[in-house]
Amino acid sequence: MAAGAPSGPMTTRMGTKIHRKFRLPVLSRLTLAWVFFAAAGLLFSLYSATAGKKVESPARIAVALGGDIETLARPEQSAPKTASVLTESQRLEASASAAAPALREGTTGEEPFSIAAEDTLAYASTSGAPYAEDQLAIEPSDIVITIDGAPAGNAGRQVIAPQAASLTRTTIAIPDPNPALLQKSPFGKIPAVSSDGRAPARYYARPFESGKEPRVAIIVGGLGLNPSLTERAIEELPPEVTLAFAPYAKDLDIWTARARKAGHEIMLELPMEGHGGGNDALGPAALLTERTTAENLQRLDWLLSRFGGYFGVTNYLGGKFSTDREEMGAVLARLTDLGLVYIDDTGAARRALSDSDQMIVVNRMIGAGNDNSVAKRDLDALEKIAARDGEALGKTYAYDATIDAIGAWASDLQSRKIMLAPASSVLRTRGARG
Repeated sequence: MAAGAPSGPMTTRMGTKIHRKFRLPVLSRLTLAWVFFAAAGLLFSLYSATAGKKVESPARIAVALGGDIETLARPEQSAPKTASVLTESQRLEASASAAAPALREGTTGEEPFSIAAEDTLAYASTSGAPYAEDQLAIEPSDIVITIDGAPAGNAGRQVIAPQAASLTRTTIAIPDPNPALLQKSPFGKIPAVSSDGRAPARYYARPFESGKEPRVAIIVGGLGLNPSLTERAIEELPPEVTLAFAPYAKDLDIWTARARKAGHEIMLELPMEGHGGGNDALGPAALLTERTTAENLQRLDWLLSRFGGYFGVTNYLGGKFSTDREEMGAVLARLTDLGLVYIDDTGAARRALSDSDQMIVVNRMIGAGNDNSVAKRDLDALEKIAARDGEALGKTYAYDATIDAIGAWASDLQSRKIMLAPASSVLRTRGARG
């Protein structure tokens, strides 16, 4: 062994002393461990917050119906852009204060331009029409609707430049829903006559002063289903044009508020049984002759709760239902009690019921073909009716060609000595004539 080199037990003891000299205290190791875990947690939190911004949840609106929801069928004229509604919901319990009758099973069939969804008590099959696709599970109080196959988004997301005429016209905003003209139902708030006698039919009607010129009123229906068409109708059509909204559409409170602010009086569309079957395509809230009066009135209340601020309702289809004197009479009596008016485009309601100052019939449906020549022909016909009778009422559905035709037709009415009037004014005129 070399001189001066430690050996044996001496070497072991010295190594132990050196090791102990440089070993960290116990407290310091625990502290480092806590620092490590805290740093890892902070990094994980930052990552989660950053990734979460990239995830968009589907937009939803509350629904209070014991059955799945589907969009309102479109008119049988030309196919619009397709939209998809995928739904599956549980039945809601009826209110303890007003128990609602159970939904009855409906028949299956096909209806053009519609969405068919499953009624939890009817098990209706999909129709295979342009709007029909697969179903999407939703919560009992929610519905998700997508337009043209795209994810559901915020109403009014698309910005469409209004026509120049809309920038200069004088806007008379329609009042927002007044709590005094609302009452509770098992499905939400529905219209009511106020304690001082004010009725929605008058309160939400657009003010109008008639002159000596013949008057033409137009209702554009099917709104809310297609955002771009709804935007166009609200922003581009003259404010005297009455707008009717589909009850199964998404963001109805937003769309109808925008319409009222732009000066349009608004209506609610009621899906009603037509001729030719396909009742399932009208949705679980459709009014059908095979249902009892109590069942139809239950669904009517749900439809009436979809949004507020409308002066009346109008039919979607309904050729068959309108001929049933008992069922149609019960619906009209309910609407009258609530202070609403009914505008019929089938002519069948008038034949089945006695005259009522709460109901009028459309003079002519305005065609909605792929070009605006059909609509122009029908608008010209309405002018001739107005020249003969003093006023005329037309109705159509929202398509690009229809909106274009109405806009072009209304741009020079003054030169032809024709007044564009809201639909409510025609009802008042006809009611005054008896």
